[in-house]
Amino acid sequence: MQVNIILLAAGKGQRFQDSAPNQVGCDAIKQLANIDGKPLIVSSIDKLQPLLEHSDVNILYVTLGANKNVIKTRLPAEISIIASQHWSQGMGHTLAESVQSIKAHSSHVLIALADQALISTDHYQALLCASKKQPNKIIATLCDGQLMAPAIFPEKYFPQLIKLQGDKGAGQLLKQHALQKDAIGCAKAKLDIDTLADLEQVRQELKHSQQENNLH
Repeated sequence: MQVNIILLAAGKGQRFQDSAPNQVGCDAIKQLANIDGKPLIVSSIDKLQPLLEHSDVNILYVTLGANKNVIKTRLPAEISIIASQHWSQGMGHTLAESVQSIKAHSSHVLIALADQALISTDHYQALLCASKKQPNKIIATLCDGQLMAPAIFPEKYFPQLIKLQGDKGAGQLLKQHALQKDAIGCAKAKLDIDTLADLEQVRQELKHSQQENNLH
């Protein structure tokens, strides 16, 4: 297996900006929102980087679009960046561009979303282990009966990923190929950060988890 990871972080986050009209500068950029003392996008990267210790995992790519130059300055120096040229046309276009750029040296791609801030390294590891056992199947996340990212796609699905357009992301393919997938449950996958209220909920969840860990 040659697994490459794509962390999608190209969107403008318009709903986040609209929900925080008094924020200015970096505070208004969703990818740079403060999560547990670090930018949201860096928090997501930190949870994915342990997967690079697996011999089957090659590179962690971060796909940027809106506010690309500002966000780049906050990323670890070793991170590989995919610059989306059509991010404004929706996640489908961004995902298609990303897969197109890495398909030549990939047997599988793990697609993750930067704003799913509560996804743990353990869940990513579980997806990877399931993919190694069933390399020909899509391995998706299951939450409230819905298939979603993060998900791992074998290369036979790359042609369909590359054809995605508009706002239709990987979820469309997960529905189409429900019989050719396996799924791992993750209740925390349902909370992604779209608004300032979502951000505050994530902060409270993380604070609660840390308090529980301290008690143990």
